[in-house]
Amino acid sequence: METTVAETTKVVYGVNELELDLAGRSISGIWKNLAQVLNIPRDALVTVNGARVEDDYVVRPGDEIEFQKAAGVKGHTA
Repeated sequence: METTVAETTKVVYGVNELELDLAGRSISGIWKNLAQVLNIPRDALVTVNGARVEDDYVVRPGDEIEFQKAAGVKGHTA
């Protein structure tokens, strides 16, 4: 029986979930490509496999990226 390694990256933002080939790309590059598609705000918090990461983190095959809106900002006006 052959074991397969997950080669895609799961990207989650709210109810949106995508499986993409993003290995080798940085979080900032991924955000630039998906910001409009998923309506991800630039100040979104980012976790990879449940741990907080910075914009220069380079994604590996099988990683799960989650963009999260900071709590308490929905409908907030300055």
